[in-house]
Amino acid sequence: MPVPFNSLKVQLTPCEADLRAAFERVLASGWFLMGPEVAAFEAEFAAWLGRSACVTMNSGTDALILALRALGCQGGEVVLPAHTALPCYHAVLAAGCTPVFAEVREDTCTLDPASAARMIGPDTRAVIAVHLYGQPCDLDELGALCAARDLPLIEDCAQSHGATYKGRMAGTFGALAAFSFYPTKNLGALGDGGAVCCNAGEVEGALRLARQYGESSRYHSAVPGVNSRMDELQAAFLRLRLGRLDADNAARRTLAAHYTALLADTPLILPATAPDREHVFHLYVVRAPRREALMEHLRARGIGTAIHYPVPGHRQPLFTQGRAPMRADDLALSERLAAEVLSLPLYPGLEPEQVQEVCAAIRAFYA
Repeated sequence: MPVPFNSLKVQLTPCEADLRAAFERVLASGWFLMGPEVAAFEAEFAAWLGRSACVTMNSGTDALILALRALGCQGGEVVLPAHTALPCYHAVLAAGCTPVFAEVREDTCTLDPASAARMIGPDTRAVIAVHLYGQPCDLDELGALCAARDLPLIEDCAQSHGATYKGRMAGTFGALAAFSFYPTKNLGALGDGGAVCCNAGEVEGALRLARQYGESSRYHSAVPGVNSRMDELQAAFLRLRLGRLDADNAARRTLAAHYTALLADTPLILPATAPDREHVFHLYVVRAPRREALMEHLRARGIGTAIHYPVPGHRQPLFTQGRAPMRADDLALSERLAAEVLSLPLYPGLEPEQVQEVCAAIRAFYA
C-alpha cells in the first residue's frame, strides 16, 4: 500500500469540523491580525509550557531572529550545531551575528556540550540548543556551561513541542525559547507562525516592540522593528490544535515504538531516547547503510522518505563560496550523519499497518 512521508490531510481530518468553526468565528469577528485569538493563544501556550510569557510572531525563523536581537547579540558570534535545519543559520545571519559550528552527540544528534565549550570565544554572544527531531539537548550541561561563561542559552524548540527533560518541558530552561508553528510541526498552524517564550520583563517588552515596527504606541516607533505579526486565523487554529497536542505526541511515540520493535535486527541505526528525556518524535530518523539505494527501493513501492539534513552548516555554499569560512569544530560526525540519516513516515493518523509495510520493505531490501 502507498505510504506518504507525511499527510496533513490525514492529520487534520479528525478536527476538520472544529477548524471550520474556528474559521467562521474569526471571519465573523472582523478582526484578522493581533486580536483576541492571538492574545488567548499566547496566554494558553505560555500556561501549557510553564513560562510566564509568550510573544507570537509570523514564523519560527523570525522568532530566532528577534530573540537574538532582544538579547543584544548583534555583531557577535553564536554557537549552534552544524547538523540542523537551514533556518537556524539564516536566523543568526539575519540577526547580524556570525554562526559558529559545533558538533552533535552521536546518540541523540543534539548539540554536544563539550564541542560547544570548545567553540565559545571572546566574541560569543549566545548558544542555541536545537532540540532536534523531537528530543531535548543536554540542558543541564549546556545551562551550566552558559552560566559559567555568562552567556544566554536560547532553546530552538521548532521540533520539540511537548518534549521533556527530567520531567520539565523543553523551552523552560533557556533565557528564551523559540518555537515554529509551520504546518508539519507537532503543533502546526494551517500557515506559518512562530513564538518566543520567556519570563515576563524587559526582554518580553523588547520582543513585543520589535515584532510590530518598534511601536510603543500607535504611529510612534521607539526602536527599530519589523512586521512579524501572527494573524487571528492561525492563532485560532493553534488554540484548537494545542488541545490535541498531548494526544498527538502520544500517538507519535506509539508509532515510533512500533518502528523500533520491527526494525531492531536490521542494519539500521535506530533513534535513541536518552533515559532522562521524553521524545516527541517530530521525525523518526534512522541511519541507513546504502541510503540512496534504500530510498529508491522504498520509492518504487510507494513509500515516501526524506533526508533531514543532507548538507551540514559548514558545508553550505552560503559559507563556502564568496564568504570567509565560519569557525567550526571537528565536524566528522555531522558529515557522517548527513550521508546516512533517513526520515521514515511518522505522523498522527499513520496506521500501524502502514508502519508494518514500511518495515517489511526495509527488511526485504537488506535481506
